[in-house]
Order: sequence, then structure tokens, then C-alpha cells
Amino acid sequence: MEVLFLHGAGGWKDDQPIAGELRSRLRVPVAMPRLPDQEMTAEAWLGGLDEALEPMGEETVIVGHSFGSSMALLRLAAAPPEPLPRGMVLLATPFWGQEGWQAGYALPADFALPPGLPVFLHHCRDDGTVPFEHLARYERLLPDAVIRRHKTGGHQFEERMDAVAGDVASLLGS
Repeated sequence: MEVLFLHGAGGWKDDQPIAGELRSRLRVPVAMPRLPDQEMTAEAWLGGLDEALEPMGEETVIVGHSFGSSMALLRLAAAPPEPLPRGMVLLATPFWGQEGWQAGYALPADFALPPGLPVFLHHCRDDGTVPFEHLARYERLLPDAVIRRHKTGGHQFEERMDAVAGDVASLLGS
């Protein structure tokens, strides 16, 4: 069992505390590849994500933060990895497209998750980076996802890692 943690845009260093919290709380390996912050294209990030997924097995849980979360969803839209992960826990996921931020990272109109893939979406109301309203858009798009709304914690989920780690543990079966 292992966790693949996908950091946010420009956040490899900033997201180390989140990955560290997961390591200490779950006591499983947490891989955190450094994704291409200098080249903020979907192609570059998806290539880095594919490279990180290659050695992972079917016991992998993907945890994404911010931009890393949206890239995990985009990967599933374009070509789901084989084997599929056990599930995903996505934190502060930006919504791209007409209803969210305008950029070239929007999910296709016919987006659907692979059947049976568990997804947990976490967002803090006081997130000063990704507006809390983005969570409602994902709630409509992913009706089977488990939604976790946190009153506080900001963009870095300060004091909220118990809930995040609990969802990851449930996917790991521990």
C-alpha cells in the first residue's frame, strides 16, 4: 500500500508539510514527485504524473492538492491509468472552465470517473487561494464523491489532516 501525493502549482516545497503529515499519520510510503512547476501545461504535468504512476501498483491511493488534484482528474478524463488507483482524495481542487477559472485545464464535457472509483473531495471555507465555491461545482459533476467541507484550515489544511488522513486510510484498508 502506498500514497502518491501530487502537489499544487509551484507548491512542491509548500506542500511538504501535507505529505509529511500523511506519512506520520498513515505510516505508509508517500511518494511526492516534483512535478514541472516551470512549465504549467497540462501536457507537462500529465507526463510527470504518468511517470510517477508507472511504478505504482493497484494498492495506490492518489492524494492531490490544488492544481495536482485537477491534474489527477484530467488524467482520468484523458486516459485512466492501469491499474486504477484504489481511490483518490482531492484537496482544494480548482474548477477550470466556464463556471470556474478560465484556462486550458478544463475537463471534457463528457467527463465521468471510472465506475466504482472512490473519490473524496475536501475544501476549507477559508481557503484564500481556491474559492470554496469550486467545491459545489465538483459536487454536481461528481455526484458519487464524498464531500468534506471544513470551516477552517485554509489552503494548506492546517489542523484538518486528521480528516484527510482518515479518508486515505479508509481507501488503504487500514
